[in-house]
Amino acid sequence: MECQTSGDPKTGAASVRCGIMTGDEQVNARAGVFATTNSSAGPVTKGVYGAVNANGHGLSVQHGHTQGFGSSTTVAAQANLLQNNQAALNATGYHTHSRTHDQFGGGLNMQTAGGHSAALGVNHVPQLNMTTMNASGRANLITSPSGNFNLDATANATRHLSGPFRGKSDFGGGLNMKYNF
Repeated sequence: MECQTSGDPKTGAASVRCGIMTGDEQVNARAGVFATTNSSAGPVTKGVYGAVNANGHGLSVQHGHTQGFGSSTTVAAQANLLQNNQAALNATGYHTHSRTHDQFGGGLNMQTAGGHSAALGVNHVPQLNMTTMNASGRANLITSPSGNFNLDATANATRHLSGPFRGKSDFGGGLNMKYNF
């Protein structure tokens, strides 16, 4: 069994995930449980997950319940379109069902051996007639020879194609620095 935890002392956000895996890096199946919260005062979402992966292709399902808000179930798929020593290109799709609405979407994402990545996706919520397009990218600016230090530039953009925010755009960017001691 493998468990992973993360937390942010400033916001109180925390998550824990424990599960089992059978198989190897090329073909495997995973199942487990999780709990997550966005703040120390916020509700906790608890749930279960399962996934199967084979040669870069995968299917997963996750069901979670948040006290006072209800449950949601997400089914997702990934297909590896290109894989070589320099880059990987994947297509993704998902559908989430909750008590109040459905949401579905998909996209493409690419990662390079040099630490660069880009993603393009579309999300749709039928009950709100809301469609949103997202684009993001990360460029590795500096990696130390030892690999302990890394500096990345990030950028993202969102365009609301329909729904209550139709015609609105959001943009963001930043620098991420990481040092492994």
